[in-house]
Amino acid sequence: MPNPNFKDVKIKIGVAGCGALGSIVCKALQEGIKGYEFVGVSDLKTPDFGVPNMSFNELAKNCDLVVECLPPKVVPELAREVLGQNKDLIMISACALLLYPEIYDLTQNSQGRIMVPSGALSGLDAVTALSCAEIESAKIASTKPPKGFKGAPHVVQNDIKLDDISEKTLLFSGNAYEAAKAFPANVNVAASLSLAGIGPERTKVEVWADPNATGNAHEITVKGGSSTIINRVENQPDPTNPKSSMLAGHSIVAALKKMTTQITAV
Repeated sequence: MPNPNFKDVKIKIGVAGCGALGSIVCKALQEGIKGYEFVGVSDLKTPDFGVPNMSFNELAKNCDLVVECLPPKVVPELAREVLGQNKDLIMISACALLLYPEIYDLTQNSQGRIMVPSGALSGLDAVTALSCAEIESAKIASTKPPKGFKGAPHVVQNDIKLDDISEKTLLFSGNAYEAAKAFPANVNVAASLSLAGIGPERTKVEVWADPNATGNAHEITVKGGSSTIINRVENQPDPTNPKSSMLAGHSIVAALKKMTTQITAV
């Protein structure tokens, strides 16, 4: 990827998926982010962001960096195109890394990188720091209104009547691998925590449905020899997609800005 410190060089960037989160990124790029040239999108629809709508192959060919905001099941196809052309990928669907291990294999044969933003979580910087010492345990509890879990495999397979939930109810307890399969559209946060910390097999996950919840809440508890990290964030769900928190889209924009600014907090 070109060095954005050279003022006459801009990173050519595109966005795959222009739904709730992708639209936040596209609008920010339209308005202008220092160091980037917005060259295209890839979406089944024809979103009007002032740039061409391309195939995954064309997007990878024309960009230095591609931002992924897709359903997890589509991510491997995009990853093959982007990494196959030795380009970099910002991946917000972190659970795809758990569901489709072949994505890891793609990185081994590519000069491109995968970067995972913090998404709807806070405190991952502290978790990453503690992982440089020792982490003994990591847990995340996610709580959303019942409608946010509509269509999730775990809900469908267990015939859970979301409309009948009248009080805060534990829907799932397991590790991040199991959570990714049970709630692929809801637990990118768990996958991100496992990536920053001690891995998906040792990262514990609880999924709660609360009819009185006004947003999507995530609380992490990470313990190590030198620190205990307890962090909670309450996000407003995107009006067009209650499964997603708008903070996740803004975290991508923040990551892009961090990559091109000359002074930044890491």
